[in-house]
Amino acid sequence: MRLLALIVLMCLPGMAFGESFVADGVASTANQSVQEARREALKDALWSASAQSGITIRGEVGLHRGVVVSDESRFRIGTHISRYEVISEGQEGDFYRVKVRVDEVQTGCGALMGMRIGAVSFPLLKPHQNTLMGVAGVEMGVPNEILHRVGINTPLEVHRAAHRRLFFPLNGNLPNPRATEVRERVKMIAEDMEVDFLVAGIVLDIGYESVGILRNRHSRRAEVEIYLFEAGSGELMTQRRAARESRGDVLVASRVSFGSQRFYESDYGEGFGWVMDTLSQEILSTLDCPKRSGVAQ
Repeated sequence: MRLLALIVLMCLPGMAFGESFVADGVASTANQSVQEARREALKDALWSASAQSGITIRGEVGLHRGVVVSDESRFRIGTHISRYEVISEGQEGDFYRVKVRVDEVQTGCGALMGMRIGAVSFPLLKPHQNTLMGVAGVEMGVPNEILHRVGINTPLEVHRAAHRRLFFPLNGNLPNPRATEVRERVKMIAEDMEVDFLVAGIVLDIGYESVGILRNRHSRRAEVEIYLFEAGSGELMTQRRAARESRGDVLVASRVSFGSQRFYESDYGEGFGWVMDTLSQEILSTLDCPKRSGVAQ
């Protein structure tokens, strides 16, 4: 006869809510790209940050005739981080390291468990800029990179961006995300993708300009505007824009693909990474269960 003994331990929180703290993450670059390692290192850092605010340890011990035949411990994080700041990152040998600062954690209520989020392609507001010292594949690259960041350390099920456009044609003008035709198209695309939330947006500007007396230095602005919709109603939940100017290594050749190692090694790529981190956190802040109407606190 086999007896299974279950032991549950709750570790006390390691910090008071509202207190700022720092956590580190690391990932190997040996068998994956630098960008993939960066995501893993960020995930590791956020997991560590969550663990500092409280962790549940569930131990399962299997006994057979008084002899231990299995001993397994499982860790569960009960908190959620929707806002953080990457204060340092970089590759060191075969490892990529990320250090984050977290100013606030919240107790998860499970409202996003099983929820699905997807995105559509992001058009350029000025399409000709894609060939003007631009980067290839910027439309699909931006929403997928945002979704990758949204999915780190959250219960959301992330679906890759679909090759669908929500706004067309733009003709150089900003879209109206509250228009009736947009709402109906959101519901149709979201139903096809089988998601609960849909992210759309546009890349406002990827042009560059010369700066300095000799005009041998260049600056470039990474600027993206996003729209988050509730799939069932097609209603706009939030509209946010993030922008960052970079100087130095910003003239990325058009053959360089968006999100590649060469792209993120550039000053322009670093600026774009900051923009996407910021926008992903805006999405999570909107979806955070304590802030959603109709959700038990």
